[in-house]
Amino acid sequence: MIIVLLLCSIILFCLVIYFYKKSNDNMKLKEKKEQALNSNIDSEKNQNKDLSARYNELSQKYEDVCRENKNLKESYRLSSVSNKNMGEIKASKELQEIFEQLQEEVDIDHFVKFDNLFLYDLKEPRQIDHMIICDYGIYIFETKYWEGDIYYNISKESLKGTKHELLNRYIFYKQDENEHQTFVLKLNENGEIEYCNHGNPYKQIYKTMKKLSAFLDKQYFINSIIYFNYHNDKYHFIDGSDKSNGIIGVNQKENLYDLLKNRMKNFKFKKLNEQQIKYLMQKFEKYKV
Repeated sequence: MIIVLLLCSIILFCLVIYFYKKSNDNMKLKEKKEQALNSNIDSEKNQNKDLSARYNELSQKYEDVCRENKNLKESYRLSSVSNKNMGEIKASKELQEIFEQLQEEVDIDHFVKFDNLFLYDLKEPRQIDHMIICDYGIYIFETKYWEGDIYYNISKESLKGTKHELLNRYIFYKQDENEHQTFVLKLNENGEIEYCNHGNPYKQIYKTMKKLSAFLDKQYFINSIIYFNYHNDKYHFIDGSDKSNGIIGVNQKENLYDLLKNRMKNFKFKKLNEQQIKYLMQKFEKYKV
């Protein structure tokens, strides 16, 4: 009997020792898990702090960019208002009149006109004097209010065999056969011939057309027209560009009207619907200066 009691005591003692050790092991495991959990929580907190700081930094940068764009746009607007030339004001009125007349003659259901757009958020910002969106597509206009005889997109080759060939001796004596220029000749107050070269608007509007086409994901055909609208019958307009060239230079309101009417009557693409025109109108609304 004593032996049995002794054995029971030993077994009980062993069980106590086992459960005590098990309890200690569980406590240590619990502490490790809590430490690991706390470590993970601290790590997450630090990551959250880093993400929060990064978010605040990016938000600040975004606000700075928005502010810069706004300031740039406002600066351009103020500069444009103060420097807006007579030609652009005149062209805006003439384009409105032309398209109102075309509405009746070539069945235009909708058109919207923008003056002085500034696409400030492109990689290379572009300014557009006038844009008209209608059933027959997108039309952009570069206006030049230049007084004198206009020689548009002239090359040395284009003057050969014409009554203006003599100009090659003075204008193109250093240039390549195929280099093009746009320039103005007029008499000054002393009766002397004055040569003025303000750059070639053909290159200007061509670059704008390409940037605009990419901006619209090449989904729309863009008609590009350079409008010389200093009206005086004593001056001549000489066009040296290839007749197959899509970028047209034109002078006088009636010539611009005839050009647009002819393009619309020979239009071979699918016309824009009201929804597309409204979409484009909303897209360009924010670029108004």
